[in-house]
Amino acid sequence: MRAFHVFSQLMFRRMFLFSLFFMNGLVSAETNNINHPVHIHADKMVASPQKRYMKFQGHVRVTQEGIQLNADELNVYLISSENSVAITKESIKKINAVGNVHIHWNAYKIDADTAIYLPLENKMLVSGNMARIYQGKNMIAGSRIILNLSTDQIEISSKKGEQVEAFYEFSDQDMKNFQMQKSDP
Repeated sequence: MRAFHVFSQLMFRRMFLFSLFFMNGLVSAETNNINHPVHIHADKMVASPQKRYMKFQGHVRVTQEGIQLNADELNVYLISSENSVAITKESIKKINAVGNVHIHWNAYKIDADTAIYLPLENKMLVSGNMARIYQGKNMIAGSRIILNLSTDQIEISSKKGEQVEAFYEFSDQDMKNFQMQKSDP
């Protein structure tokens, strides 16, 4: 019986680590990327199946079709469940990227000190000393940015005494469209 327990613990650990490479939607589960594999590179990985926690450290790079995340550290927190060892969108409680966070996602680029992804809420919380979101030459910055990935709503706030900053550069086509809308009764 003891041998079976040791074998089952070993198999659980192997499945825990193996299933990591088949996680869908690590950064953005609601995009069309859900069926594409997630690829993680790091200098070091520590996994604790009993604590339902994984940590990737050093030069972390996560890629999935249309998404790339770079950070110093990536922490994955799983929802406790004794019945399942599979890692799915539903089993991920929170993903926390820390230090020099750079995200390229579709037409957006995000720079921050930290980024927290909450898959069950489909939200990303980005923060730091003037976290920034870029779309082409356009930029919005603040100390805390909340992205609701379901509604595409963005909420930006800053620390007391600071302000949110936004920079928009309109193209010639944008100006023509504006002029056409203005001239239509």
